[in-house]
Amino acid sequence: MRTMGIVRRIDELGRIVIPKEVRKRLRMDSGDLVDISIEEENVVLSKFHPLTHDQELIESFCTSIKESYQTDLIVTNLQKVIFSTLEYNLKDEALDSEFLKRIHSYLDKELSALNKMTLTKDYIIDRESICFEIKIDNELFGYLILLDGMISKKQKDLAVFILNYFDKLFRSF
Repeated sequence: MRTMGIVRRIDELGRIVIPKEVRKRLRMDSGDLVDISIEEENVVLSKFHPLTHDQELIESFCTSIKESYQTDLIVTNLQKVIFSTLEYNLKDEALDSEFLKRIHSYLDKELSALNKMTLTKDYIIDRESICFEIKIDNELFGYLILLDGMISKKQKDLAVFILNYFDKLFRSF
């Protein structure tokens, strides 16, 4: 699918400049990582996000956590759900704008099932939950939400374990 037709010359060191319009559209900033792949005869550049780099690893890790602790998990980037252990498939659903506006008031707090937090257009969290920032090398990449019948020290410790794991796993990027 071709949406922009911008031509750039490769310099003597093999570099090209990604046009400002493209960087703005993809929300790319100086220092961001770029994934370079080849599809048939095309070079494809896409913004790299560590949480979507190895989804199978995240999925198997989160599924193992759910099986061991009977706690549901939702992993998001800053715009959408990446993975969830819920029966309801939330993958790739956009986070609700109201949720994103209020996220800082939800962080690190045990939220009652009575709060009924709207996560996506079609999903409302109606269980006890707790939300944490996923930071990799001190940079915010997404959110981890744990859902259970009751949030206790066990779930908080579990969240710290998961967040430390993600930080160590993806720090090499």
